[in-house]
Amino acid sequence: MKWREIVCLALALALLAALAACGGGGGPVSPEPSGAPAPEEEAVPLPEPCVHQPPQGDNTVEHEAAGYCGNTVTTVSRETRMGGEPWEASFWGDDSVALTDLLRYLDYSGDVCRCLPEYNVDTEFGTGYGVNLTEGYARHDGGQTDLTEEQVGEIREILERQGETP
Repeated sequence: MKWREIVCLALALALLAALAACGGGGGPVSPEPSGAPAPEEEAVPLPEPCVHQPPQGDNTVEHEAAGYCGNTVTTVSRETRMGGEPWEASFWGDDSVALTDLLRYLDYSGDVCRCLPEYNVDTEFGTGYGVNLTEGYARHDGGQTDLTEEQVGEIREILERQGETP
């Protein structure tokens, strides 16, 4: 094989592995056989897929109960992906307070994975939260935590009340 073909094959494998990494399935991707085995030193290791599990214990940091004004505004947005339409909603009241309180006190001490957030959330107490309901995690300020099934359900219900279909 010419060196260009080897480089192109290695780049294609790396791209396929990156695309499959957050899907949780499929495993390593192998190229179609070309008739001649590739030299072993040319092999590109495939990254491990992201694995998210609901936590078995409390995933919040210790904090005193906070009081919120009903005028607390939260903005949630979803970018266009996979041909879908972008979506954004700003809301206040009980849903804003519940989502703000949930995200504000999560323990974001975990490492950030390669998966992209599905939603961006900005509250009056913190901006730049990333939430992925499919994978079940939230991230903020350089850290990440897996969400409990109850937390995913609560966020999903809030988004549905705001006109989103997660």
